[in-house]
Amino acid sequence: MEAVEHDCDVIVFEDLTDIRDRLPQAKWHHIWAFRRLYEYVSFKAPEQGVSVEQVEPNHTSQRCSRTNCGFTHEANRHGEHFECQKCGYEVNADYNAAKNIGLRYARKRTHRLRSSPKSGSGDAPVNVRVNGGTLNGKSHQPIAGD
Repeated sequence: MEAVEHDCDVIVFEDLTDIRDRLPQAKWHHIWAFRRLYEYVSFKAPEQGVSVEQVEPNHTSQRCSRTNCGFTHEANRHGEHFECQKCGYEVNADYNAAKNIGLRYARKRTHRLRSSPKSGSGDAPVNVRVNGGTLNGKSHQPIAGD
């Protein structure tokens, strides 16, 4: 399991319970696939000593993940590209959202995720995982074969 290989003790998902009611335009097969992934990880991760948590999904893709900014606006996200309209921070939109999910979890709990130091640019002080590699706030390191 990749979480164990990268010394992670928790995997955090957005809580998409009742997403059909909140986003009626969402495609049912995407929702189904996400639910299946969450259920599978929730079943397998504890066997490896990794907990699985959920956080509220509100605006994770529209909020600037730089800890000294946090500006939230729908104009920040343009498809796969994120550009903060306030501070100018530019990054992959999924990367930005993943950092926000990690930050939301860190705020939700009294303890912090295992982390690397904050980058000088003010990036999130948490390690987060996105399909395709590990993100640590400074760089993206693809998994072999990705």
